[in-house]
Amino acid sequence: MIPQISYASTAPELSDDRRYDFFSRVVPPDSFQAQAMVDIVKAMGWNYVSTVASEGSYGEKGVDAFMQLSREAGKTPDLL
Repeated sequence: MIPQISYASTAPELSDDRRYDFFSRVVPPDSFQAQAMVDIVKAMGWNYVSTVASEGSYGEKGVDAFMQLSREAGKTPDLL
C-alpha cells in the first residue's frame, strides 16, 4: 500500500481507519467544524438555527453532522 496524505479532504468517512488505513490528512474532518458551529449556537443562546448547504459530500455530510450534534445538544436545526 502507498500512504496518502490529503491537504484538503474533510470527508468524515475518510476517518475510518479500517477502510483507509494508509490515509492521513492535514486538516480536521467536517465533524470538528460541525461541533464548533454547535458550540457557537450554544454560546450565543440561540434556540432555532437554519442551515443552507451545497450539494455534494462536503456540504451534505457537514450539515448532517451539524444537525445530528445540534439535536444531541437539544437544539432544533432546520435544513433549507
